[in-house]
Amino acid sequence: MNRFRWLALVALVLGALVVSEVATQPVLTNADRAHQLAENFACPVCSGQSVAESDVPIARAIRTEIARMVDEGATDAMVRTELVDSFGQDIDYTPQGSGLIGLVWVLPVVLAVAAVTGLALALRRWSGASTGRASAKKSSRPMVLLGIAVLAVGAGLLVAQTSGSRGVGETGSGEIRSSTRTLLAQAGVAAPQEAITLYTEVLELQPSNVEALTYRAWALWRSGGQLLARVDINDAVTMDPAYPDARVFRASMLFADEEAAAAAQDLLVLDTLAAPPIVGDLLAASHLRERIASSLAAQGDLLTALTLLDSGIEVTAQPAPLLAERGWLLAVTFEPDLLGLAVEALDEALALEPAHPNALAYRALVRSVLLEDAEGAAADAASFAALADPPTALVELLTTEGLLG
Repeated sequence: MNRFRWLALVALVLGALVVSEVATQPVLTNADRAHQLAENFACPVCSGQSVAESDVPIARAIRTEIARMVDEGATDAMVRTELVDSFGQDIDYTPQGSGLIGLVWVLPVVLAVAAVTGLALALRRWSGASTGRASAKKSSRPMVLLGIAVLAVGAGLLVAQTSGSRGVGETGSGEIRSSTRTLLAQAGVAAPQEAITLYTEVLELQPSNVEALTYRAWALWRSGGQLLARVDINDAVTMDPAYPDARVFRASMLFADEEAAAAAQDLLVLDTLAAPPIVGDLLAASHLRERIASSLAAQGDLLTALTLLDSGIEVTAQPAPLLAERGWLLAVTFEPDLLGLAVEALDEALALEPAHPNALAYRALVRSVLLEDAEGAAADAASFAALADPPTALVELLTTEGLLG
């Protein structure tokens, strides 16, 4: 009977130690795992520095790759295999399961087996001993059992520390994806400063979250942090060149910095991507493409301006504003050979949207100044004047030309 009480005590101690070890280990976020992994690899071009410690370009690139793989659910073993295949065995600080260093992996298992075997032999010896001898050794049994239990627990913990890692989607990993989605949703309706904090929290959990990086850049830009915004948006485009939101936000920033040609390139790339409708709505509401094209034309780069407009006309569901801008840019060159193309674009814009204010105003001016068509110009001006809320700048322009009283 005493034997079973001691066995129960051993089981209780063992269970308490295991539970204590598991409970005290915090759940690893993706950022934690990426950082721990980076500490386990040597910088390929440094002396005595890990990938986590070094700030040379190759170390930064490896950290970025580790973060990407972790966010995609790769296990530690998969990351290790990928990096060793790319940079050789010397990059790996962690002993592998072969050769002499394989003992580091084997010894915990050997200790566990030895502990279990010792426990079994002790119980068998005690059960087979005489009553008198058992009584004489009774006082020594607890210490022996406790020693075996500690040995077994220690071996088990060593095995746990050296046996793989949890994937990002497993229960033990904390399932951080739902939390990042919640943070992103909250940031989308928050004021800029609060949104910056929330996006930063997402990036602490998922360093390769391009959405958080892109929208933190936009929130920084809106709140006056232009320098940091430029860093974030450039990093976002580098991280995922095919993310549409990053392209349109960077185009807007570049245009504000008077870099119209670079902004145009981002929009041309954007046109090749499968952008969601909200991106097209943003471009239409801000007239960003038209403003960039106008700036390029003013700088003498009409060809790039027309290329940008034509690219947008091909991909947008509402091309009338772009056709109107195209017609106007061709018209103000005052080149006779381009006048026909200008009128054609304006006519097409008004065929799609008969009440489009820019198209009406531009065609009225072209008819009045370049075609000497007073009747047609008056008709377009009248249609423009009948609009509920015509743009002030266009009202002033038509008034200056005597088309509005």
